[in-house]
Amino acid sequence: MTLLLNRRRLLGLGGAVLGTGLASSLVGCSPHPLYAPDAFGNGDPQAMSVQAQLRQVQVALLPERTGQLLREALQSRLEAGETPESTRYNLAVSFAISQVGLGIQSDSSITYIRFIATAPWSLTEQDSPTHQILVSNTAQAADDLNTFDNAPFGQELETGTVDARLADAIADQIVIRLAHYFTVSGRKLEQGRNKAPV
Repeated sequence: MTLLLNRRRLLGLGGAVLGTGLASSLVGCSPHPLYAPDAFGNGDPQAMSVQAQLRQVQVALLPERTGQLLREALQSRLEAGETPESTRYNLAVSFAISQVGLGIQSDSSITYIRFIATAPWSLTEQDSPTHQILVSNTAQAADDLNTFDNAPFGQELETGTVDARLADAIADQIVIRLAHYFTVSGRKLEQGRNKAPV
């Protein structure tokens, strides 16, 4: 069984869904839908939804095939089917996948491999002269693969499938964390407007 999170469960439209690591930070807060037209719940037509803010995130280029998979997965989730007219934020990600051989036999052959993906990332505002980091974190995911004897092509195909699943899991975590950041930022902005003197 993998440690990957189910994408449908995490990114259900209109659901105030957060990763396990974020749930504890929201104790006592009322739920807010992340992908609703008005994610902040104030009904202000001028308020930008979280999804609209996610579309303004530009993902920096990532090297190698695994990096391309992650970048494509991130862009798909951030854009949600709509090409952004402009971008306001830069998302920098460093992506690495390591392998740990398990199930080692008496002849030193490996029958089971664990893949561990790690992706430190940070979000900055494009217009900021100091490039101050708005939010950062490290996403991690793991997956497993049984090795094939005398089947290098099949092994390569399965490894590519694992890489794609890891990229999807990492992208889910990053986008959820960004959605949480924009939700909290919007809530603070809303509270500031409500407290403004009439």
